[in-house]
Amino acid sequence: MDGESSLFEGESAPPDYAKKAMPADRLAELALLDPKRAKRILANRQSAARSKERKIKYTGELERKVQTLQTEATTLSTQLTLLQRDTSGLTAENRELKLRLQSMEEQAKLRDALNDALREEVQRLKIAAGQVPNMNGNSFNGGLQQQQQQQMLTYFSQQQQMHYLSGHQGRHHHPNNPHNSLNGGQSMSGQTLNDSMDFM
Repeated sequence: MDGESSLFEGESAPPDYAKKAMPADRLAELALLDPKRAKRILANRQSAARSKERKIKYTGELERKVQTLQTEATTLSTQLTLLQRDTSGLTAENRELKLRLQSMEEQAKLRDALNDALREEVQRLKIAAGQVPNMNGNSFNGGLQQQQQQQMLTYFSQQQQMHYLSGHQGRHHHPNNPHNSLNGGQSMSGQTLNDSMDFM
């Protein structure tokens, strides 16, 4: 009895092989001695196998996700490089457009200044020429009319002098023919008057 008790107690105590994978023949022997324990060991083995299978499956899924993420990261990196290149190009183009706009604004200012200067010069020339309306709204064209009248008076004076000289010379050369001198004077006066009328 003592030997059998010792053997049974040795089987009942958790032996070293319980912590390791138990061979099939040993598990069959244990099933005869302690069916519940053998059943528990089988359940644990099945649970461990399922857990290992789930772990392998989960690891495979993680590896596939990592590969997918790496592919997406590579694609995004390429797109980022292209976007950075486009951004650099757009920045340079924007800088160039700003410079062109600034140049156009400066040219517009210069053009406005030139137009103002030309407008002032035209106004000054109009004032100098007497073509700017006065305070009453009348034109200074009277200055031009006065100039024309002065020219007419000068023309009449010259014609009178020529008539006088021609008449005086006629009396020296033809003292016996005063009628010709008179007719000549009248014709010259008539011609002078006609010329004056034509000039007017």
